[in-house]
Amino acid sequence: MNSQEQFDRQASHYNSEWNQWSESSLEWLLNHSEARITDRLLDVATGTGFTALAFAPRVAEVVGLDVSNGMLDQARSRATDSGTQNTSWQQAPAEKLPFADASFDLVTCRVAPHHFVDIRAFVSEALRVLRSGGRLLVADTSVPDGLPHLDEWQNRVEWLRDRSHVRNYSPGEWSTMLTAVGFAVEQIERCDEAKPIRLQDWMAKSGCTGDAAEQVEQMFRDAPHDARREFSIEQLADGDVAFKWMRVVLAARKP
Repeated sequence: MNSQEQFDRQASHYNSEWNQWSESSLEWLLNHSEARITDRLLDVATGTGFTALAFAPRVAEVVGLDVSNGMLDQARSRATDSGTQNTSWQQAPAEKLPFADASFDLVTCRVAPHHFVDIRAFVSEALRVLRSGGRLLVADTSVPDGLPHLDEWQNRVEWLRDRSHVRNYSPGEWSTMLTAVGFAVEQIERCDEAKPIRLQDWMAKSGCTGDAAEQVEQMFRDAPHDARREFSIEQLADGDVAFKWMRVVLAARKP
C-alpha cells in the first residue's frame, strides 16, 4: 500500500489525540520559526492541517500540501470550522513540489518525512522553493545516532504497523542530508513528547490488525533493555503498553 492509499484510508483517524502525540514538536517549530506576518509558508505533508492552521495566525499565507485528498478534505473542514481564511490546499507529493523556485519564506514538515519514498528529493525541493534566507523547519520521529540495533528495531516496528513507513532518520543523518544539498543547519536537537502513546491506540490509527498487530505486540514484549530505556516502554496495568518515540526537530536556512 502506498502513502496516498494509506492516508486516504486513515484521514478520519488523525484527530486531536494524534496531534497531542506530537504536540511538543509543534510548539518547538512555532517557537523557532522566526515567522513574520508577511511570510508565505508551505506546509509539506500537511495531513489534516494541524501544523498549517497553527502557523496561519503568524504569517500572511499558508499553503498546505499533501499526497492524500482524504487528508486535504479534513484540513479544509478544519480551516472552515476555525474561520481561518489565509490557507489553501493542494494535492502533490513531497518529492515533487508544484511551485516555482523561491516561492516561500518558510517550509514546514511535521511527523511525515519517514513516509517519503525519496527523502533527498524532498530536501532538495524544499531548498528550491525557498527564497534566499528562507528556512526549513522539520519535526519527525527519529532514532539515536550510533545505535544500529535500536535503529533496526524501531524501524521494523514502524513498518509492521504501517507499510507506508520508509525510514526514521537519526539527527546525524538529517544534518548530513541537509548540508549535502546546500542548507545551513542552524539547530537540530531531540524533542521527545511529553504524552506517552498507548500501543493499541497507535496501531488503530494505522489500521494495524491481525498478524501484523501480533508481531508488533511481540516486538514490544521482547524489546531489548536499551530500547525500553530509550523509548520509555512501559507495561500498563490494563495490559496495554505505553511508549514515547524519539523525535528530532531542526531548523535550516537557505543561504
